Amino acid sequence: MSDFLLFLGRFHVVVLHLPIGMVLLTAIVHWLSRSTRYTSLLQVLPVLWGCTAISALLTVALGLLHFGESGFSGPSANAHRLWGIGFALAAQLVWFLSVFNVVLYQRWGGLLCAALLTAVTITGHYGGNLTHGPTYLVEYAPQSIRQFAGLDERRAPVRDLAMADPWHDVIAPMLQSRCGSCHNPDKQRGQLDLSSLDALLVGGESGAVVLSGNAEGSDLYKRVTLPESHENFMPAEGKTPLTIEQVELLGWWINAGLPADTSVSALSVDEETAALLSIELGLSPAPLMVVAENYEALPEELIRQMVASGWLVRPLSRESNGLSVSINAVGQPASRDMLALLNQASASMVELNLASAGLNDELLAVITDMPVLETLNLGNNGITDAGLDTLAGFENLQVLNLYGNSAITAAGLEKLTSLESLSTIYLWGTSISEEALPSLKASMPGIKVYGQALPR
Repeated sequence: MSDFLLFLGRFHVVVLHLPIGMVLLTAIVHWLSRSTRYTSLLQVLPVLWGCTAISALLTVALGLLHFGESGFSGPSANAHRLWGIGFALAAQLVWFLSVFNVVLYQRWGGLLCAALLTAVTITGHYGGNLTHGPTYLVEYAPQSIRQFAGLDERRAPVRDLAMADPWHDVIAPMLQSRCGSCHNPDKQRGQLDLSSLDALLVGGESGAVVLSGNAEGSDLYKRVTLPESHENFMPAEGKTPLTIEQVELLGWWINAGLPADTSVSALSVDEETAALLSIELGLSPAPLMVVAENYEALPEELIRQMVASGWLVRPLSRESNGLSVSINAVGQPASRDMLALLNQASASMVELNLASAGLNDELLAVITDMPVLETLNLGNNGITDAGLDTLAGFENLQVLNLYGNSAITAAGLEKLTSLESLSTIYLWGTSISEEALPSLKASMPGIKVYGQALPR
């Protein structure tokens, strides 16, 4: 099927609301027209049924084009298609009766309205299964309803970390929440189903997506750790991605050998991972990102000046004076004067996003010491090894993104070894090859280096 037809098919999700609204409106008008007070509405019904029938045909046509994309399979997909076609054909019949056989329509109109409302409800239900997964409606239903729907009994909330099951209590809910809408038994994008461990282990169209004991070699892990701007980043299409903590847990689970049907107490879990597990399970409150008294409150006039010059300045939380700063217009080059303002805000700047800001080594050097900066994104700029000298004074830097700076080499990264707080570096799109990564990681113990070959 051509790309243009697939493009048209995507509009199915836009127009599908038209026949739903039309059949509901038409049914209401039909029931009102049965009253002697509103008999004049009978004249409008053929027009309304015509709009219902035409919108249903359009929706079905676009839906069939949308089905031309790979990834739609299973009972819900087939049922959605069949019920949708049946509803459209029935709408044509009712339209015909309302125009050419008014007597027969008036006799059976109420029953036909009820039948079409039932059909569109069932069609929508199966369509919702494709969008949200087959268990979406009954996820929080009473056990009697879940049992009727063929679902297992909901797992009891975890009260003790030691008794938690790594797959059933942590990883599975996480993947269902973030990935389940596109990777379920009825909608398998890339022929991948993440609804169960068995399905996950089958893999997708390119083979296995998790390799036991090897997170960095697992395609699933690679995709969730790519920059969000990368075409292979998952989840796609603007859906909410995994949090940094959830990515960490996914990597831990894979490296631990994909444990399931066991408990955390049976595994070797370090304190950091135990803390992440506790937070994910809701066993302990997530710590505040920052503490207000650790940062100075910037003068309002300075913040107004930064905003006027092109910076987006946001507080990290209501409890903190710490700031997250980025360029207001994505892709706008940062001027020397803009960068100089950052030095005046250095006592409060915890996160700084300079991605695609047109930086080179000279402009980066305008930024001097950043004593409290923890996260720095320098992606897609023209920085070389020489420019990394500027970062030597960023003593609290924890996360550094160098994605897309093609002139950076392993030799330049040696300058960062003095940063004792540095814990994570992103290196996709630099001159550091995949073959050089093992030795680079060995030279930077304790630092997580992401830069493996991109998924194909």
